[in-house]
Amino acid sequence: MKKNPPSFIASGITVFATLLAFGLFGDMALAGESDDAMAAGPVKFSEHLLAGNLGYVFGVAAADLDGDGDLDLTSPDIRNKTHSTLFWYGNDGKGQFERLVIFKDEPGWFERHAIADIDGNGTLDVAIVNNQKGNFVWFANSGKPAAGPWQRHVISNDCPRAYDVTLADFDGDGDLDASTTGYTSNLVAWYENPGKDQFDRPWTRRVIDSAMQEARTIATGDFNRDGKIDLLATAVGAPNVPNHESQVVWYENPGEPARQNWTRRVISNEFPAAIHGHPVDLDLDGDLDVVMAHGMRIESDPKVDRHQVLWYENTGKPGVIPTWKRHRVGLLPFAFEAIAGDIDGDGDLDIAATAWSKGDRVVWFENRGEDRWSTHVVRTDFRAANQLILADLNGDGRLDIIASADDGSRRVQGSLEVRWWRNDGRR
Repeated sequence: MKKNPPSFIASGITVFATLLAFGLFGDMALAGESDDAMAAGPVKFSEHLLAGNLGYVFGVAAADLDGDGDLDLTSPDIRNKTHSTLFWYGNDGKGQFERLVIFKDEPGWFERHAIADIDGNGTLDVAIVNNQKGNFVWFANSGKPAAGPWQRHVISNDCPRAYDVTLADFDGDGDLDASTTGYTSNLVAWYENPGKDQFDRPWTRRVIDSAMQEARTIATGDFNRDGKIDLLATAVGAPNVPNHESQVVWYENPGEPARQNWTRRVISNEFPAAIHGHPVDLDLDGDLDVVMAHGMRIESDPKVDRHQVLWYENTGKPGVIPTWKRHRVGLLPFAFEAIAGDIDGDGDLDIAATAWSKGDRVVWFENRGEDRWSTHVVRTDFRAANQLILADLNGDGRLDIIASADDGSRRVQGSLEVRWWRNDGRR
């Protein structure tokens, strides 16, 4: 398997009532559950609180930060809505965690982040966006991550309302560059790594696109299989306009991105409110497809059946610009993020997803073959669930689910927690 605060309007109340009428908020499985699936018994999960009573939290990642062979976790906390601390949670190998500090008291909001060896010294570093302050920083892992605050480096102080981040070698020079989206700036940009002898200065920012209306997702993948790293991005779109301007796109890497323009290629612009998704070879045919959550915002999404998880099938051939076919996975009111992995261990890829404020849950969609899906609820009342990831935290060979939940932009009383659900298999 490959490892790869919005605004709302009063009319949303009507949609919410409609969703209730459809029975989509019950504690039973959502639409799509079949009798034979329930008879066989779904995967069971046991729930664990990683961090609670947080000031604000959005963002979680997993990696072996201390080099002991198991996966640790990272997540920020924002106190009084003014200052952020980035924590890492050291794993004892059995899914028991100790909270430690990477960096504390940073003005602004730390949110989504990415982990990789940025300085090439063999340890994993963390790059993170500061949503409020519009800057983008990374923290160097010295090899002794528990020793104290990690060294802070600036990638850029010119990232207005920076939102999502990914790391990859876009220019093929052997080091890791970075890319971000800006959710009010509508920007998609990449940042050229200056080299390890120049980490005391900001990286060169190059704008890829300045017209992605409320840009959210950014992720990497080689979509046309030409050996160059492309980018996946989403635009949520604008509320209350005839053309919602939401789209799922990929940007074709020109080969020399410091000198050449990236080409934007549309995967889909038919569904409103494309939020978060990921590239993955869902049908196992050798090319990258895309799983995607559409929903979250009701003012730009008035039809009940527009709140759902989809996957976009890459039907192209190597070296040729892909064509795409849309497939429905299942309804999910206020869907926020979708990610794929083999959750039940049967050899195909399932999909886990979160539903944000007024959806307030974590679910997974079981792949039953022939594009049939069964929906299973992992947790209801996980209020304002946002980012989720899949990772084997206790070393039993099964993918666990980890997710954070914010304050719901005052639409609900958010959970303000990070939780993980241990995959106990079918029992």
